[in-house]
Amino acid sequence: MSVKILSKGLESLVQDLSEAIEKEGNLSPKRACEIVNAAKIKVEDLEPYADFDHPIADCYGRKLVVDNGNFEVMVMSWNPDHYSSIHNHGYTQWGVVQAFGNTHHMIYHVKDNELRFSKKEILTPGGCVKVNNKFIHQMGNATTARYMTLHVYGCNDRNEDITADAQNYDLEFDRISHTTGGAFFNLPKSEIYDFEKGPKPSNEVLLQYMHLVMNYYDRQPDSLEIQELKRNLLRKVEQQLAGKTNLGINQIKLELN
Repeated sequence: MSVKILSKGLESLVQDLSEAIEKEGNLSPKRACEIVNAAKIKVEDLEPYADFDHPIADCYGRKLVVDNGNFEVMVMSWNPDHYSSIHNHGYTQWGVVQAFGNTHHMIYHVKDNELRFSKKEILTPGGCVKVNNKFIHQMGNATTARYMTLHVYGCNDRNEDITADAQNYDLEFDRISHTTGGAFFNLPKSEIYDFEKGPKPSNEVLLQYMHLVMNYYDRQPDSLEIQELKRNLLRKVEQQLAGKTNLGINQIKLELN
């Protein structure tokens, strides 16, 4: 376990999680959520881990608080209009995300090899979401204020690399990228170690994704690579939506410019 001086709230959370694992053995997402809620974490507990000035290529700030072997505690920092990729959490069998701002949250599922929305919601401050490795979601900041979120990821069967083998859904390339990095758009090749063919997104999912990824590309320094990534995303939208929706391609191009 890494040794750090933690705030009272985070220290209590880490201790409670460790004791629960020792006494109860296997934990569940529900039990983890109970422990996080009982810790009564405050935004002041997270402030030492704020990272709003993260690299522009990242979708959010990502700071590890504790790696206790079979669970990790992290703090994420969200600037306005910044979103994660669509992703899962690797080997995570139980976990919790707690919001400390009005957090836009989307849950997905795959049916008939199509990626669809299960739920769209706004997590209010203090709100929690239970996660595991079957949970596919995306989150981000649709407000004008920056804020942080608390993340706990645990596994009953491993004692290291809990969030390794996470899957990012790269819809413009019809693929799933396996990574040990963050849930970021346009991950560098060095952080991707395998690919598999991904499900086809529904039109609704693809349009939402297009909007968020284009905003991300627009924040990057203009380059030939970014220009080609934009064109590739537009081609994907054209191929899927042409003749299948009332939204004309010229209108899509206008909205992207």
